Amino acid sequence: MKNNRKLRGEIGNTFHLSCCYAPSEKARNVLSQGRIIDQEETPQDFLERVVATIFSVEDAFGTPPERIHLMAEEFAEYMATGCITLGSPTLTNAGRYSYALSSCAMLPINLSVLNEATKESMRSHYKQNMGGGFEFNCYDDPVAKLVWVNEFAAQESATGNYERYIGNMGLLHVSHPSVRAFIEAKRHREMRHFNISIDVTEEFMRRVENEDLIALADGTQIKASEILHLMAENAWQNGEPGLIFLERMNKDNPMANSSMYSYVTTAPCAEIGLAKGEACHFGYINLYSFVQDSSQGARINYDRLRDATQLLTRALDNAIEYSMLRYPMATTTYMAQMNRKMAIGVCGLADLFLAHKLPYDSSQARMFARDVLSFINYISKCTSVTLAEARGSCLAMNFPQVNKYVNGTLLEAKYARNPTRTVSSHDWEKLANTIRRTGKLRNMLTTALAPTGRSSILLDATSSIEPLFSIFTSDGSLQKQVLNFLSNELAGDEHTLAQVCQQASLAGSFQHIESLPPSVRECLKTAKEIAPLAHLQMVATVAGMEGVIDEAASKTVNLPMSATVDDVKDIFLAAYHLGLKNISVYRDKTMVGQPMHL
Repeated sequence: MKNNRKLRGEIGNTFHLSCCYAPSEKARNVLSQGRIIDQEETPQDFLERVVATIFSVEDAFGTPPERIHLMAEEFAEYMATGCITLGSPTLTNAGRYSYALSSCAMLPINLSVLNEATKESMRSHYKQNMGGGFEFNCYDDPVAKLVWVNEFAAQESATGNYERYIGNMGLLHVSHPSVRAFIEAKRHREMRHFNISIDVTEEFMRRVENEDLIALADGTQIKASEILHLMAENAWQNGEPGLIFLERMNKDNPMANSSMYSYVTTAPCAEIGLAKGEACHFGYINLYSFVQDSSQGARINYDRLRDATQLLTRALDNAIEYSMLRYPMATTTYMAQMNRKMAIGVCGLADLFLAHKLPYDSSQARMFARDVLSFINYISKCTSVTLAEARGSCLAMNFPQVNKYVNGTLLEAKYARNPTRTVSSHDWEKLANTIRRTGKLRNMLTTALAPTGRSSILLDATSSIEPLFSIFTSDGSLQKQVLNFLSNELAGDEHTLAQVCQQASLAGSFQHIESLPPSVRECLKTAKEIAPLAHLQMVATVAGMEGVIDEAASKTVNLPMSATVDDVKDIFLAAYHLGLKNISVYRDKTMVGQPMHL
């Protein structure tokens, strides 16, 4: 359905937006209940507001008005049809407040003095709807600082003045003298505004396995295995802490050779590392929306995926540019100018696998995921080079001595030696040589796999790279993509389909329905029905040290209530051996108010 509407806003000129945004009822609820959309706005108003703001900076770069209108129209079409979207803080803020459009930032705030000035600094970030990253290594009593920040966040949330829930990451290095108290910080007290994690090293994990001692920063000697057991015990109890391998994240950080730009914490869900004061802008691609049917079955339309990736990369760079004069602190502005960091993520991977009849826990699915995600990563980098040619490179390209793109082999070492069927070693080597020779790169990092909770609902897709969480929707009916898959597999036999769906509704699963072939049942496994190792293997394949994206993946392994502390410990050790950069677990029914049963 088409509708000619005039798009006005910060673009300056008026033009016709031909697409009409008609979100699903579930998406409308997310927009309104999440306060992403203003009470006075229609969904169409919302779309126009966001698109107008994102493309308002194009004029400053000398982009012809006709091309601006064409790109804005195309971007709006992709959003309206559920192909791409931006991070919820971007959607919330764009054209509505004079705020930056970042999704998260490392808050460069000194917690040594806890006074009104400290509160105001934190408030200036939170009111911009950013998630916050904190590191507590420099404080003698990190738990006290953690509790104080959480209480402040709770007080601020209670005012009702914030559109977004205030979420933070609290990170502490495993060698801190208070590490045991920090591990247990959420065991006996509620802290809803923090995820907590322990920054562990490969040396620590080796000592765990060898039953060796580690030295804490104050000289105390303790068995490494005792620390890991305490982590596992608390994670079994309440889902926290998670493990983060910050040294692994810094190996893939192009500027980690300088202490000023090395990562000190992460985003609240641990999908990206953050240097002091660094912020990041997020955007998401619904992979399933790029599936096309053919006589040979479902296929990815890579030409269309290329176009969408190029446009999303440009839109996120526009969002960064728009944010430059709107960050709450000068440190964040400087870091944005230095790195111009963005995080293109995905959702709908499980939907994609269903369309291609691939079990989530199969090696074929993992290789397919590598193909698609490496393609997105490569295209985003090529686009960043093109943007740099027109707009100039990020400031980090002026520091070759600490820049791994210029004085190193970042792309060759990580990607060229692990090619995929969509991006060859030669492709990566050629791109790396171009960046090194010309010094042209607009964005230092372009890809990460965030959890996409609300964004995946807006796009009507499964979350991030996760398997099906449940075969049911929140109202108890079967998921639409599950019904479509079964209908195709049963060749439209409505009677058998109805019988199978009734059995699944009663049993809560397809895994014991004998009338379905094993190959079909394998494709319909939910998160709990997939072995923990298979969860980890998927993350390792796409986002581990030999993965195909820049940063990490937010990953929680969901366990049944019957899981043991040793099960949790085994997951932590497996994550270490598989090269993951972070991991957390959640055991069913261990959180009061759990949103749904696993």
